[in-house]
Amino acid sequence: MKNGVLFILIFVFSIRLFAAPTVKDSTLFDERLALLNMVASLQLKEDQNTLKGAFPSYRKYFYSRQLKQEDNVFFTTLILFNLGQFREWMQPEEKSLYDQCKRNAIEYINRFKNEKNQLTYNFWPRNPPQIFPNGGWLNQFNQRFALADDIDDGAITLLALNANDTLANAMRSKFEAFRVGRGKPNRSFYSRFKNRPVYSTWLGHKMPKDVDLSVLTNVLLLHTVSGLSLNATDTASLDLIVDLIKANKHVDDPKLVSQHYAHTATILYHVSRLMYFSTYPPLLALKSDVLLQSLDLLKGSKYPLEQLLLHTSILRLGGKVDSSLSINMQALQKNDYPYFVANIASVLNNPMKRIVNASNLVRFDYYSYAFNLSLLYENRMLRSR
Repeated sequence: MKNGVLFILIFVFSIRLFAAPTVKDSTLFDERLALLNMVASLQLKEDQNTLKGAFPSYRKYFYSRQLKQEDNVFFTTLILFNLGQFREWMQPEEKSLYDQCKRNAIEYINRFKNEKNQLTYNFWPRNPPQIFPNGGWLNQFNQRFALADDIDDGAITLLALNANDTLANAMRSKFEAFRVGRGKPNRSFYSRFKNRPVYSTWLGHKMPKDVDLSVLTNVLLLHTVSGLSLNATDTASLDLIVDLIKANKHVDDPKLVSQHYAHTATILYHVSRLMYFSTYPPLLALKSDVLLQSLDLLKGSKYPLEQLLLHTSILRLGGKVDSSLSINMQALQKNDYPYFVANIASVLNNPMKRIVNASNLVRFDYYSYAFNLSLLYENRMLRSR
């Protein structure tokens, strides 16, 4: 009898020891749940015409203060991926909120899918095509200057939708058809690296070859998460990322090495996320360097979103962060650090590209509060682990 009572006490104590959350875990869970509730509340659910199911995002001309509402697949799918990558770690309340957000977004996401190949995606709506939604006179050129589909939105969307390896492999075949070395020469990148047979951003024969370090990490993240074996283009793209980091281009020349993201902290975030999932030895050999760069940049950072990106990068790389660094939901409402940049100069060749890039004359900065909150959720999930 005594043995039976003793066994029950040990069993109950074990459950409390290993299953009960600590005060810290409980606090992090409460914060995560509050973040998810806020993100879910921002998703457009009522009859918002074509925006129903989207998470709001806005763009601003670099030399203006006016924000204009956007209609793009980019932020909505990024938010779903930021949240969904941790679904297996979520508590039931979190899973319910995330799953509902995903269901609400499916119809909206389909507006950006290529009707011909039923595979790739466009940054802006395809049917009918748009450029710079709510752009006034710019929308007179919707048909003429419509963007081609691109590998960044294609990769991010499949990550958000938890695509299987068959679908990811089919997408990779589309990406490969437009890699550097096929069709037009690459005249907009560093002469030293311009002939590398890597993935080019645009999936259109009329579009120029375009290489972006951050975009490459998103594509390779899709292939890694989907369990695809590396092919020659994957390896070439990984090797280019390694060489660009070794050459310090992401620190010294962020606007050219990653023209669609344009900031060192954002590039480090992309690289560290790929490192977190990757098993590629040459890339992982640079973890300590990237960690030191993230820690160093964080010391002088003054923007909450930039701090958050660096903080998360450090966590991804296994580093220790100052627990006093507090980034909250209110701080992330500021539109002072663009995660994404649309720069018309990206279609130009060097040296004109560098000249126009430096002027910021055709640059638009993008913001999304819901996306910022999804980054904070990602950070809190990593901290809770």
